[in-house]
Formats: sequence, C-alpha cells, structure tokens
Amino acid sequence: MKNSSCETFLPILSLQRLKERAAVMRRIRDYFESRGFLEVETPILSRDTVVDRYLEPFEVFDDGAGCLYYLQTSPEFAMKRLLAAGATALFQTAHVFRKGDCGQTHNPEFTMLEWYRAGENYETGVAFLSDFINAILQRGRAKVVTLRELFDEYLRLNPHTVSCRELREIAQNKQISFPDSFRTEEESRGDWVDLIFSEIIQPRLGLCEPTIITDYLASQSQLAKTRTVFGDAKTNGSFQVSERFELFVDGLELANGYHELLDADVLSDRIRKTNALRAADGKKMLPEESQLLEAMRRGLPACSGCALGIDRLLMVFFGVKNIADVMPFDWNTA
Repeated sequence: MKNSSCETFLPILSLQRLKERAAVMRRIRDYFESRGFLEVETPILSRDTVVDRYLEPFEVFDDGAGCLYYLQTSPEFAMKRLLAAGATALFQTAHVFRKGDCGQTHNPEFTMLEWYRAGENYETGVAFLSDFINAILQRGRAKVVTLRELFDEYLRLNPHTVSCRELREIAQNKQISFPDSFRTEEESRGDWVDLIFSEIIQPRLGLCEPTIITDYLASQSQLAKTRTVFGDAKTNGSFQVSERFELFVDGLELANGYHELLDADVLSDRIRKTNALRAADGKKMLPEESQLLEAMRRGLPACSGCALGIDRLLMVFFGVKNIADVMPFDWNTA
C-alpha cells in the first residue's frame, strides 16, 4: 500500500510484500549456506572507502576521535581483509550508501549482497553467478557474452580499439545527448562506451534469459585483473580487457563481479590515477592508502567476488519498475 503525502510516517510497502521480501532473503541465505559460505558482518563506517571516479561516499566526522569515516559504498575492502586473514568463502547482505544516486533504479541507501570465494577464477566466478540467479529467479542459466561481441552485433565495432572520435559521431548520429566534459582523448573511452552501451544495448539485455557480460574495458578494471586479447581477422594488434563481469535481467544491471586483483602495487597505482581524474572533475580526493592495501601486501588468495543489488533483484522478482516499490522506506520517506 502506498502512503499518501500526509501519511509519510507509514511504510511504502504492504505487510504482505514485506513478508515476500523476507522470504527471498531467506532463499538467498539458504543458497549460500548450503554451499559452505560463512555469513559475515563488516563495518558500515570505516576510515577506508572504495576510490571510484563517479561514486561519492557519505562522510561522517567523529569529533571525539578527530577522525573522518565513510559510510561504505560496498563492503569489499573489509571482506577482502577477512580473506587475507584466512577466510575461504564469505557472503553478507549489507546496507551501503552512495551520495547523489536517487531515481527510478537508484536509492542513496540500498541493500547489497556481496560474496567472495578463494580458489575461484574468472570462469568459475561467472558460472557461480549464473547458477545463483537461476536459483532465485528460475529463468534459466545466463547467456554469457563479451562486451566486444555485443558492440560487434549492434554497432559493428570493437569498443576496445575504436577511436573516441568515432564513438562521439555515433552518439551524435543516434541523437544521444552527452555532457560537454566528454572528450575525444583515450582516457574518455569508458565514458563514451558506457553512454552508447546504456542507450543502445542495455535495454535489450536479459529479456528472455539473464545475460552476463564479460571482458570490459581495461580502463574499467577497478579491482579486477586484466589480460591481453590478441587480434584476429577483424582486429589488428592486441588489446587489454578487464576480467570483470556484469549481470543484466530485463534491461537492468543487477550485479558486478571481478576475477580479483591480487597485486597491491597495481591497485595503488589505479587509485592514484582515479584520484587524479576526480581532481580534474572538481571532486574531492579520497584516501589513497587503506587497510586493504596493507592486507594485500601480506597476501590475498586467488579469488573471485561479486556484488549484487538486492533491491534491483527484487524489482525483477516482483515485476515492478521503481526501486521504491520494494523498500519499506525510500530516500524521500526515510
């Protein structure tokens, strides 16, 4: 039941829908526990935060300790510290926070399911995500396709090698609006690819069976490993790809996973470069040293990990179009 404007103290959801949400959460926990995963809880407030060009964390200053903390945009850093300490298979459902993300499919506070398992590689990580989403949605195992294959199918180009100038021309020809900050230099490739992907390709994904996209741009690696792909008859030379995978159902992105990066020096370099981009965008720089980097220097086991938006999963599960329709209280009624 929807509350009226004069009854904002009431929850958005009916009690029946709340019970249905709880039932899905039980299914998720049962799935992971039956496969030997340990459920954990990690801090929502931390001195560390994921450093991303576009994600903005909420800040909390502790006057007593004289220390700045961040509401976590993901429990990733803390969970990997547990892996470095000897844990082998972990999952948790956590409330996470991202400033400014508010709309039909975004809420600044939302519930994230995140998991990691030592000994997993790229292929087994993708397969696990496919099995999981089939168990919850029962719409079959996921179709797995590379980003390059999708761009070749819809646009007859390779997103890893096409020039940014050509990507801009495609956006103009398709009458896709883009901000003035988008440049035609190589460092803007990810912006153009994301824009064209979201407008032309994404709405068509996962309409029949779930779709998992693999091999993103190397510049989109974040905390994922990269590898070299060698050219074929269509491509001269070679290019780097990110061992990153994302799940789409009904045109909606639900999950983002990595064959996890293990080299602390590489991650430290990526963080510095991301902060430089944030500074160029006029944004505040985020901490470049973290307890995760210290843990990685001690040794992080080979692993795969994935983060899935519970609320978006529930949107698909219940067949609704607005994230507020699966939350007891959204950002406007919190």
